[in-house]
Amino acid sequence: MTTTRLARAATAVAVFTMISRLLGLAREIVMAGSYGTTAATDGFVDALLLVNLVAAVVLYAVITVVIPTFAAERERTNEQSAWQLVWAYAAWVSLALIAMTAFIAIFPQVPTALYHLDPTRAAITAQLVRIMAPALLLQGIAALLTALLQIYNKFAVPAAVGIAFNVGIIVGIIVGRGSIGIEAAAWGVSIGALLQVLLQMPQFLRLRRGVQLKPVFTHPGLTAVLITSIPVAVASVLQQINSFTDKLFASSLEAGRVTALQYANSLGAAPRAALLMPVLMPLFPFVAKLIAEGRDDEALRGIDRINGLLALTAVPAGFLIALYATETTQLLLGRGQCGEVCVHQTATPLAWYALATLGAFLTMFLNRALAAAHLQREILVATVVSVVVTIVLDLILLQPLAQGGIALASLLGIYLNVAIYLWYLRRRFPGFNLKGLARQQGRIILCGVICVMVALGANQIWPTDGLKSPALIAPLLTKVALALVAYVVAARFFARPELRDVVRITKALFHRQRPSIPA
Repeated sequence: MTTTRLARAATAVAVFTMISRLLGLAREIVMAGSYGTTAATDGFVDALLLVNLVAAVVLYAVITVVIPTFAAERERTNEQSAWQLVWAYAAWVSLALIAMTAFIAIFPQVPTALYHLDPTRAAITAQLVRIMAPALLLQGIAALLTALLQIYNKFAVPAAVGIAFNVGIIVGIIVGRGSIGIEAAAWGVSIGALLQVLLQMPQFLRLRRGVQLKPVFTHPGLTAVLITSIPVAVASVLQQINSFTDKLFASSLEAGRVTALQYANSLGAAPRAALLMPVLMPLFPFVAKLIAEGRDDEALRGIDRINGLLALTAVPAGFLIALYATETTQLLLGRGQCGEVCVHQTATPLAWYALATLGAFLTMFLNRALAAAHLQREILVATVVSVVVTIVLDLILLQPLAQGGIALASLLGIYLNVAIYLWYLRRRFPGFNLKGLARQQGRIILCGVICVMVALGANQIWPTDGLKSPALIAPLLTKVALALVAYVVAARFFARPELRDVVRITKALFHRQRPSIPA
């Protein structure tokens, strides 16, 4: 694959990923307006998590195992044998998915029991799990198709599956909310999963014509590949544990809190979709290349610059969303069935999720940097420690702060993860300057504090408490604009190198040049 085609594929993946996440936010907006926060919506969120958790584990394991397995077998023997091995692996994964889907469809009470719900919510959740059961199989097939297409160096269509999934749910809600209620959203999940398969199947069938293969269930290397999949799947499960425990603990609260937590999480993740991918996508490959080539000093300078860029974009987004958590929730969700109680329940955890934006940005980049340095074991250790600490904090903060305590625990867990990653990075690269990083981040956070102070002053002139759309839009946008101007002015004094890098990279992207990491 040529460099030009690889760059185009990376751009397409970034664009489709961003659109998918923004559609995920749109899905929550439609959901909130249609259903609000109720026991029924809690059941939907819990059921969707069970289906998506299995799908996420399968996707991660399949892509992580299939692509290197194919490459290694092709190098060791030939391409025909490599395809037979992958085909046999896919056949057994498909059988496992069929069995799991059938079991969940027949006995939905079994996975539902994991939440320890009251009888009413348990019955709703079990019914929704049964409706969504086909989505488990369909998303598994979509994951297999994604891996097989990536073997062909086809990345754009697989990257668009999230768009298809969210469109299916949105259409299902809009079409059926008036007649079958929350079940419309559940049917939308299965429709969205079907669309994921239909989207990828034509391209796969076209590419498949050049490979003469029949379905097989055996191969000399199959056992080794299946054994290799086990630790990969375990690692993926660990990454999903906190999502499950958050819903589990929120399920012990009054009805509607699980849904409010989900809404807040989606709103808090919006900056990652809008800002993180455009900043990280064109820059990280350069750092990975430098690490692979052993050019550690240059890689460290790149890491330092990217940390600054991420902070410069994450700090104002996180601080302002936290400050205007109620207004943000009211503007995006406060309509239809999402009334004052729904807005209040969502805004509290949203403030904590927003303050975790900087940590989330740094975590994603540092995770990739450690992976580029072949420190996968260290990443796993950091994940386990962060998961355990977050669960303990959930238990401590749940009663005094309700769903807000769960969000605060997530915030603390994210920044703990950042700290562990930095420690491992310092151990791998002795020249990595932690004190310099602290000074850099402190300068940018100071700019964020100035931004918030200006916003607080503007609040005295244009109070927005209690306002609803459309009256909320003009004053809120005015205050945010003033705060961002203050942030940029402060950055010219306290974060001049990072601001200069943002301008340079933005110009390079608009002129279709390859942005470089400044020395």
